[in-house]
Amino acid sequence: MKFAARLKPSKAVLAITTTLLIFGAGSYLLGWSSLLTVKQIEITGAPTVKSEREIAKSLDLSIGDKLARVDSRALANRLNAIDWIESADISRNWLDGKVAVNLQVRTPVALYTELGKPQVALDASGISFQLPGQIPDGLPRVSSSSVASGLIAIEVFTQMPKEFSAGIDRLAAVSPTNIVINGKFNGRKLQIVWGDSEDTSLKLKVINALLDRPENKSIRLIDVTAPHAPIVK
Repeated sequence: MKFAARLKPSKAVLAITTTLLIFGAGSYLLGWSSLLTVKQIEITGAPTVKSEREIAKSLDLSIGDKLARVDSRALANRLNAIDWIESADISRNWLDGKVAVNLQVRTPVALYTELGKPQVALDASGISFQLPGQIPDGLPRVSSSSVASGLIAIEVFTQMPKEFSAGIDRLAAVSPTNIVINGKFNGRKLQIVWGDSEDTSLKLKVINALLDRPENKSIRLIDVTAPHAPIVK
């Protein structure tokens, strides 16, 4: 009887065996079982049906893929590399097998054209991108003759308060120090010779002060290249 008692497995062995069985069962469920697989892929935020299809293709996910092998972070990074996507969030639901892809699309605030290159959209942070689908009407146009001038034009535009930039029809950068703005301000069409990208706040104060003066109700041009000595015509 004493010899038989020695053959009984110890508590430690039982615990290790149980742990291995649980681990093995869990690994099987995660990596091989058909219970925890992708059963639905939902994409929200894509601006067009075509762009939604392109996103689905770039994800390279299929119904039946193992949920455990869906790398949400890697897939989100892949989508964030697309210029018109501001952010992408990807989540997995272990209960119903749904992979949810939520996209935040960049909002265009202007259209940018550099000499000899296709027109692109521009967001409030100054990032240019190709927005799939139709570009909204009424966006101001930013143009330049060079990369350096274009960067300055974008900097000036993004520094302006929305209540002012909303009135801009066209913003042209002939050179980094020669920026010209055309638009409608205080209900009248104006051309503003802006100059360089310096003193944005001061130039805006000067422009608003000049527009408030009754004697300037018929002006069509304001030159604030030198904001301390503005010129009106």
